Amino acid sequence: MKSASISLLLLLTCISASAQYLVPPDTGRRPLPFAIDPSKRMPEDELADKKTGTFVTGLPRFEYDPIRGFGAGGNAFLFFNKDERDPFFEYTPYRHRLNAELFIYQNGRISYALNYDAPYLLNSPWRMRADVVFYEDPNAQYWGIGRDFLRGLQFTDARTGQTRRFRRLRDYEENLTLAQTDSLGIYRTNHHFNQMVQQEQLYNVLGERVFLGGRLRLMFGIEFLFTKFTSYQGRQAEEARDLTGRAVDAFNQTTLFDIQREDGTWNRFNLSGYDPDRSRSFYTGMLAAALIYDTRDYEPDPSRGIFLQYSHEHCTPWLGSDFNFHKFMIQGQYIATPLRWREGRSRLTFAGMACVGYIFGLSINFIEMWDLSSQAEAGGILVLGGARSIRGFREARFVAPAAALVNLELRSRFYDFRLLRQHFHVGLVPFFDTGSVWDRLADFDFSRWVAAPGLGARMGWNQSTIFRLDYGRSTEGGQVFFSFGHIF
Repeated sequence: MKSASISLLLLLTCISASAQYLVPPDTGRRPLPFAIDPSKRMPEDELADKKTGTFVTGLPRFEYDPIRGFGAGGNAFLFFNKDERDPFFEYTPYRHRLNAELFIYQNGRISYALNYDAPYLLNSPWRMRADVVFYEDPNAQYWGIGRDFLRGLQFTDARTGQTRRFRRLRDYEENLTLAQTDSLGIYRTNHHFNQMVQQEQLYNVLGERVFLGGRLRLMFGIEFLFTKFTSYQGRQAEEARDLTGRAVDAFNQTTLFDIQREDGTWNRFNLSGYDPDRSRSFYTGMLAAALIYDTRDYEPDPSRGIFLQYSHEHCTPWLGSDFNFHKFMIQGQYIATPLRWREGRSRLTFAGMACVGYIFGLSINFIEMWDLSSQAEAGGILVLGGARSIRGFREARFVAPAAALVNLELRSRFYDFRLLRQHFHVGLVPFFDTGSVWDRLADFDFSRWVAAPGLGARMGWNQSTIFRLDYGRSTEGGQVFFSFGHIF
């Protein structure tokens, strides 16, 4: 009898403790179908401006990066938010989001994509994400695979014939464009030495199940990737000059892409994914899983919380894949807002992210080394350099089987306004990016890390859409990026 009384008392205690999750006070909102931790509730200033119902954000859009130049296209987000009576209204930025994108860049890159995201699908603990992506990039970057490339930019000086170390990327690339005649009187150049043509199709479906009131997530899914690459070796260069500066018609001598395939580097790292004798696509089929602990309050623009993730991808021949490898990543984020003013509408937020990734296996699609994990929330963490990595260095500047990346940002929001019944907020973001790569995970150390500080500007549109303008500065020069969304 005493045991039954204790059990009944414990049951009543649990029901009482759950009441704070299930029936938010004074809202008239339908009760939650399961418990959600209070840390997942959106901040009051975000809730005050949250739009209800179905709405679209998006417009003809412009981007810029130093490789592809200006890009123009359209990006439209269709949001389904329901209204204040929705039990999840305070706990998620949207119930469904469909993103359609079409983009064409100055260099000829074209991309189009569809993305779908549905947290708490059908009022359940499940979340679903799906992606379809197509793109072709005539200037995909190849700066070399392996830790040795941390040494800096080296190449034969076209004017002196001596090996030279270049301090600035601009001087290095100018040297590559210089053309000289061969024994047949034909101009040869290295203009595309660090480039290749990349074509890609990606199909991705992910499911998530939340536990611990939404703080713990188990993610799993499947990815189908089709890639095709073309070398610039022997092809005519779009831009070349002789030693006097006069524009000339020239052909590319060779590329680092071809050199590393032939000098044993690809064999040493078990790489494949390009066949110069057959112009064909390679297929990568992967199973993915991730364990995530997340207490952030608002995914698109969080003001507090931590994010911890272990993700693992396995490419397996029994999915019909041309490859066989494993890739894992450990990631951690910490976000805190030590300062708020103007009744909480303005704030200063610290955001830090650190991650380590490693890829290994019997046969690796070489392009899989270009990101630490494609299952990261923002669509993958690139290695190392570019708009969402170390912003002061060129995209994919440092690549190896093992990589580490650290991003630190101080995100300020100092002014908000309304225009045409839309809500906007603006702020500045000083940042610092650093990282390194290794040929083996066992070689991990804290020597020879590269770093780049920078300054960015942000504008939020109806909370869920973030415009990003960044300038990063490294020892090799500076870069400007304009795009959408925080980098993490």
